[in-house]
Amino acid sequence: MKAAGGEPHRLAELPVSATRANWSAKNRSIAFTGISKAGTSSIWIVDSDGRNPREQKADALSNSVFYPSWYPDGEELAVMDGRDLVIKRIDLARNIVTALTDHNQLLTGMPSVSPDGKWIAFAGQPNKGQAYDQTKNYVWLLNLGDGVVRPLERTPQQGRAPTWSPDGTRVAFESNRDNLLGRYAVFVADRDGRRIQRITDFSLNANHPVWSPDGRQLAFSAHAGSFSTGSHIAIVGLPAPR
Repeated sequence: MKAAGGEPHRLAELPVSATRANWSAKNRSIAFTGISKAGTSSIWIVDSDGRNPREQKADALSNSVFYPSWYPDGEELAVMDGRDLVIKRIDLARNIVTALTDHNQLLTGMPSVSPDGKWIAFAGQPNKGQAYDQTKNYVWLLNLGDGVVRPLERTPQQGRAPTWSPDGTRVAFESNRDNLLGRYAVFVADRDGRRIQRITDFSLNANHPVWSPDGRQLAFSAHAGSFSTGSHIAIVGLPAPR
C-alpha cells in the first residue's frame, strides 16, 4: 500500500504464511520469514514485483529460522536460527551459512544489519542457563570487523526488534521499560547509546518500527483507540537528530 494510506493489494501468491519482510535496495528482492502449514519457519525470497518466490535452504539452517536482514551488497542475509538461538549469515550465491554469535554466551532474537554492513544490531540476553524469553531481551551491537559484542546502552534495559536508520547513526527498537502494564513504545537511540528518546506513547502498544528511506519517519504496528481493537500500521515523524 502507499505510505500515505489507501487500499492494500496482495504482492504475491505464496505457499507459506509470510511475516517480517525486509527489502534489499541493491537487488530489488524481498526476504521474509515463511511459516509452513506444519509450523516450520524458513527464509524465503521473492522479487519485488511478487514473482519468483523461492525458499532459501541450507544444511546448516534448522527448520526454525526467522527475521532476515539484508547486507548492503544484496548477496548475504543475517537471520536468527531459533534452534540454536544464534545469529547466522547466509551467503546466498555460495549457500554458505556462518554462525556470528556464540550460543554459550548469548541467546539471540531479531538481527538488523547496518547500512554500511559493518554492524549488526540484535535483540538478545546473556545465556545463564535459563529458558529463552524474548520479553527479557535488550539490544546488542555486533562489530563484524572484530566480532566484539556489546550492549547498545551503557546501562542495558529491555528492548527488542532493532532497526538501523538509513544513515547508520541511530537504532530504533521497541521496549516496555518503565511501563507497569507491560505495553510497548518505540524508542530511538544514537549508535553510541548515549542519547535515547521515546517516540510513541505507551497507550499505542507500539512495536516493529521500520525507518523511511529519508530517516524522517518510522512506520510501526500500533493499537489505535481501545487496546483490544487489534493492530494497525501507523507512521510517526521524528525530531531532527542533534
